Amino acid sequence: MCNANDLRLRSSRLELIAGTLELAKIERLSVDDLAKTLRCAAPASWPPPLNDDESQRWYLEMLEREPEAVGWALWYIVRDETGAPRQLMGSAGFKGRPKDGICEIGYSLLPLHHERGYATEAGLSLIAWAFEHSEVNSVVAETLPELSASIRVMEKCGMRFIGNGKPEQGRQTVRYQVTRSEARWCLDKL
Repeated sequence: MCNANDLRLRSSRLELIAGTLELAKIERLSVDDLAKTLRCAAPASWPPPLNDDESQRWYLEMLEREPEAVGWALWYIVRDETGAPRQLMGSAGFKGRPKDGICEIGYSLLPLHHERGYATEAGLSLIAWAFEHSEVNSVVAETLPELSASIRVMEKCGMRFIGNGKPEQGRQTVRYQVTRSEARWCLDKL
């Protein structure tokens, strides 16, 4: 599913490319240059929702501190479907290396690509990648309770509600989880 020298994941319609320090720096300067580096068309707008300047800076600083964390940080989502041009459409990833057997996933697509199953496909790919690492026992995700589309993605990825998450900008989030044993059925969808 991926090459250790150039960390990429492929699903039926997507290519996920692990963000490196170099790619994170390019993204901060120019989405056109990022798209060119990823060999795809640049989107009309960037970044996707919730991948604001603060989160981009957080990933950049993480990769500066820990360049070997590639894969446990940002991944760029590129549509790579037969008959359609390659298109940078969003980002996903982990909020750092696993801690106590748990890693946290997040995802964000440009609104143009919502409700087409791309976020689920990207999420399943990253969950499968996480469970390739023996230190990962579960994958969690959090969202705001009113973001029903995000909750649907988590559920389609085999996650189940486990309670409240961390407050985000003064608002309570909800937390979902999938364990290694629970994930087996949904990973067959890849």
